[in-house]
Amino acid sequence: MCKYKHTTMKAQILLILIGCLSSCGFARGQNSSSDNVKTEKKNIYVLGTFHFREHNFEKYPQDINSEIKKAIRYKPDIVCVEWIDKSEELDLYNENYSSNIKHLIETEKIDTTDIQHIIDNIYLQLAKNPHDINSRSKLANYLYVTRDYINACYQWYLIGDEVKDSTKLKILLPNDINTYRKSLYGDPRNQKREIVDIAFPIAASLSLPKIHAIDYRHDESEYSQHINAFSDRFYKQYGYDPMQRKSEPLQKLFVNLLETDRLSKQSTYIEKLNSKEFEKSIFNYYYDMYLSFAYDPDYRIWHELQLEKRNWKIFELLARAIQESKARKTFVLVGATHKYYLERYLNETNMFSVANYKDVK
Repeated sequence: MCKYKHTTMKAQILLILIGCLSSCGFARGQNSSSDNVKTEKKNIYVLGTFHFREHNFEKYPQDINSEIKKAIRYKPDIVCVEWIDKSEELDLYNENYSSNIKHLIETEKIDTTDIQHIIDNIYLQLAKNPHDINSRSKLANYLYVTRDYINACYQWYLIGDEVKDSTKLKILLPNDINTYRKSLYGDPRNQKREIVDIAFPIAASLSLPKIHAIDYRHDESEYSQHINAFSDRFYKQYGYDPMQRKSEPLQKLFVNLLETDRLSKQSTYIEKLNSKEFEKSIFNYYYDMYLSFAYDPDYRIWHELQLEKRNWKIFELLARAIQESKARKTFVLVGATHKYYLERYLNETNMFSVANYKDVK
């Protein structure tokens, strides 16, 4: 039975907001009457995309290079992506993660006694000599052991640009390099290529040392069982899955819009995902779903955990990344439906300046 009390969701959101803003330093103390200085807003550019592993949209124009160049011209201080924060310690994308860590520690003789200190020192060394491939490969392994998977892969990405000769690459790097690059690069069931193909080139072009992971999936096993129970119950009683039936008109409308644009060469797929038209469609879809099924306890729990809580946690992790890095400008790459929620939360706090997709040149 889910212990999450959906009846107190609004109160919990308010408490989380207060706690997040206070701990992140966004909220100013009320005891200082002489402090009338306005807090400078943080600039955010959120690019909505799709997970390249999930759809076959090769026939639609995407023009990824154009999106990369646009983000580089924006000159963000940090790049954030939809990948689970390492603090969650979940093996969602690679079921062999824990065993790989153990194997890597043994084969590479990784010292784990003061691993964060070692990582910090390697980052300092690479800041002075970014072409030190041995240090970078060592950093990748240490990051992987600390479950900072996305940055381990980012380091391998940077090495790949430095070493073009695959034979030389095998000599310089550990023999089991692919055991943990697999789930991002090679396994079609698990890869999230939008991170590799969009976020990595942006960060590399700007010489950013790391990528910030801001996804939250801690409740996935819990909310999945509720939405499955909801769908199964309706199918047995009425002969259809309400989630599928409700989403079919939206999907059909979107595919028709894409096809029309493709033939007329009006816009790319990513441009459509970041349009007000798509935002309105997503809002109408979730609003209709909630009005139709809010009475159902399983659907309500799924809605609050998967949509409200997860997206709020993404916002919280983004705020934390901005504060810890002292970033003034941030680029965020997330799924287009997350973009809708994330921008809503960012705008509601009135502490961020969210860039309009069409205004970013």
